[in-house]
Amino acid sequence: MAFDVDEAKIGKKIGDVEICHIDEIEEKVANISVVILTVPVSEAQTITDRLVAAGITGILNFTPARITVPEKVRVHHIDLAVELQSLVYFMKHYPLEVNQDEE
Repeated sequence: MAFDVDEAKIGKKIGDVEICHIDEIEEKVANISVVILTVPVSEAQTITDRLVAAGITGILNFTPARITVPEKVRVHHIDLAVELQSLVYFMKHYPLEVNQDEE
């Protein structure tokens, strides 16, 4: 499931993923332990606090915000710019050998 504040998106699906209103977040994540956080940076800490209060113990953070969580919660920060830079580095310095027969 996904959450949004845009009323035009609420109740719709993207693939098999239902979009719920953000006000339902605590109820909907009651039996979930891990979430992916992709919110505006200005909302990152507020939403994180709500998720932690609802029992979330793992957050994959795609926002540029460095969120603060209790010790019982694990956060993994993903910086897409760094990940892209890393991919380009490895492609340049460790090219894959392609067999002519595989092309």
